[in-house]
Parts: sequence; C-alpha cells; structure tokens
Amino acid sequence: MTVAFKTFGCRLNRAETAQFEAGFGAAGFSRVPFGTPARVVVLHTCAITQAAENECLKLIRTLRKRSPDCCLVLVGCVVEAVSAETLRDLSIDLVVPRERKDALVALVLRHLGIDAAPLAVVPSFSTQRASLKVQDGCDFFCSYCIVPHTRGRPYSRPFDDCLREAQSFVDAGFGEIVVTGCNLACYADGTRGLVDLLSALASLPGLGRLRLGSLEPGTVERDVTALMAETPKLCKFLHLPIQSGDNGVLTRMGRRYTVEDMTRTLLDSLTRMPQLGLGADMITGFPGESLEAFEHTRAFLEALPFSNLHVFPYSERPGTPAATFADAVPEQERKRRAAELMRLKDRKRTVFAQGFIGQTVEVLIEHFDAAGLAHGWTGEYLACKISGVPLSHKRRLVACEPYATEPHGVLLAKRPDLA
Repeated sequence: MTVAFKTFGCRLNRAETAQFEAGFGAAGFSRVPFGTPARVVVLHTCAITQAAENECLKLIRTLRKRSPDCCLVLVGCVVEAVSAETLRDLSIDLVVPRERKDALVALVLRHLGIDAAPLAVVPSFSTQRASLKVQDGCDFFCSYCIVPHTRGRPYSRPFDDCLREAQSFVDAGFGEIVVTGCNLACYADGTRGLVDLLSALASLPGLGRLRLGSLEPGTVERDVTALMAETPKLCKFLHLPIQSGDNGVLTRMGRRYTVEDMTRTLLDSLTRMPQLGLGADMITGFPGESLEAFEHTRAFLEALPFSNLHVFPYSERPGTPAATFADAVPEQERKRRAAELMRLKDRKRTVFAQGFIGQTVEVLIEHFDAAGLAHGWTGEYLACKISGVPLSHKRRLVACEPYATEPHGVLLAKRPDLA
C-alpha cells in the first residue's frame, strides 16, 4: 500500500511526521509524493494563525474532491482548534486527537482492517539533520497564542528514551541532531531538566553535533548558554521568541520577562561566546503597539548582534485574548513595520556573516548543486557554499574557510582540507 504526507507548520510537526513515516514503512507501506494517488493520505495540520488553519481546511476539501477513495487522516492542531461539527462536515476518514498521536499508525491499520504488531522504527528526514522530539505542550498562555489549547499541558519524554532515540539517529548516520519541543524550557524527567538532557546528548558516542530548537525567554536560557559555551558539540546558536522590544507590549502579550532581562541575558551569553548566533521571533503591530513602542523594538534589535530574525505582522487568532484587545494597529501598518525589521534583519545577518571571513568554520554538508558546490550550515546557523567537496562527504561535518559573502549572509568558502 502507499501513503502520502502533507505537513504544515513547525519543526515539531515535521519531527512527528518523520515518526509516522517510519511507522508506515515498518508496516510495509511505500511513501509516495503528496499529490500523487495514495491509499492513505496523512495531513499534519497547523492552527497557529487563522490563515494557517484556513489553508489546512481548504486543502482537506480540495483533496476530498480529488481523491474520494483515499483514506484521509487528519492530525495536528486543527483537530483541537475547530469544532467537531466542522470535522464531521469535512468527510475525513480518521481524525486523530493529540492524546492518540503516538498511536496514529496503529489506528490507521485498524481502520483499514490490517493486523500488525508494533515495530521499532528509526525516523527518516528530508535533510541531513534529525529532529529529536523531547517535549510537547505548553501552559504559558500568552495572550496571542492558541498553542496551549491545541497542544495541551507540558509533557516530557523519559530521559533514557530521548537518549536511545538520539543514539539511533547517530547510528543511522545523521550528522546533526536538533532537539525540539513545543516549549523546551519545560522539559523535566524527575529532577533532570533540559540542561541535564543536553549535556547527556552531547556526550553520545559518535555524535557529530547537537542543535537546540527555539527556547522560551525568561526560563533556562542562561544555564543553557553556560553549557553551550563549554560544550564543543552543542551548536553556538540560540533562538528566542522575544516577540517585542517594548515592555508595555510584552506585558499585554503575557510574556514573562522584560527588555532589560533579555538584554542582560544576551550580553552575558555574548561575553561567553562573542560569535554566538542569535535568532529571535518578533511580532509587529500587536494591539496597542504605538510608533514609540515599535521604535523601542527596532532600537533593541539594533543594539544587539542578531543574526537571524523571524518577523511576523500580528494576526488575530480567534480563541485567544489578544483577538479581542482594543487599539488594533491597521493591517498595512503592521506589514510596514515588519518590512522595516526585515530590512534590518538582512543587514545584520550580512554583518554577522562577514565576521567569519578568514576563520575556520564547521559545516554540515546537506546537498550539492548542479555546479558541484556543497551546501550546508555552520553551527552558528549561517548558510554556506563550499567548492571542492567530494560527493561522498554528504552528511559529514567539514571544516572550511569563508572568503566572501553573498546576499542574505550566505558564506562562500574555500576548498577545505580533506586529508
């Protein structure tokens, strides 16, 4: 039998889809590209914004018309965000709620009348990096976010299970493992927290390198960067969903830190690691964000060496408190402010990348282009193109020396020493 997947949204969704794919493979299914005929089609949905939810619902309706005989399986945040009546009207064959997600493959097999014993599987990924899901759920309830309602309360995988799966990724030849979760800072197994887990993962035999997913500010980031500074295999990149550089906006968002807190934390981290890659999510045009408040955000970003910014114009998400807030910023103004921060992002990323010219950097080789250039990412999360790398070095970490940058901070590197 054949199975196809369509995954929307975050890295956590992609990590879960890799688990589904491995489970179907172990049960004898062949994966086919989405859009081609398949006996089973799994839609892994996202509802972080109303637009994302609408996109998923539109695709479900289209797919049902085009492939009336396929077994259509729905999983992900849309399952929790929309009404049961809406789901019934979509003519979905199998709806898998979040508490049954780990049993998705078994549920599909049962629906199809197939008997199969559970098998141990190793997920596959479309890149040379493997995503290790260690945690799910969030109970921070920020005023703009639907995730606590769709993902549920925090839940952590057992410490030893995380290590076993990570070792299976190493043994399968992945050069980098990305630790991911809904709210990583909430990871806890007994007395052991995220820092303990990262330390243990970094010590796995044969590990290439370890990368940390997005980490909530105002939690354990100081302890994490202290470990990062002394752990060579832990990538020197920290991504924080800071969202605003104005304290008034942060308060309305329900965030758990101030701009001053963030500034002190980041300066402390940069003292330990002067070339630390810094990433941030930022929202522009949140209700009540004045021009002065936006200028505070712009000044905050200017003052620190951010190398990667994800900028989003605020989008009302029904079901969240912020969707009812007064003092809405006009949509065009939200987009204008976002465009200004995106221009700032491009400039700062290029400046950060130029700081690595003439130094030795380590790049995970992910693919080769038609001209034979190897493409990959540094530990600081800079894209890099390298000449002279043999095709056999895909998935391997290669040391090279950047000599120039392209637009958007892409590094061009000299032929590495492959002796």
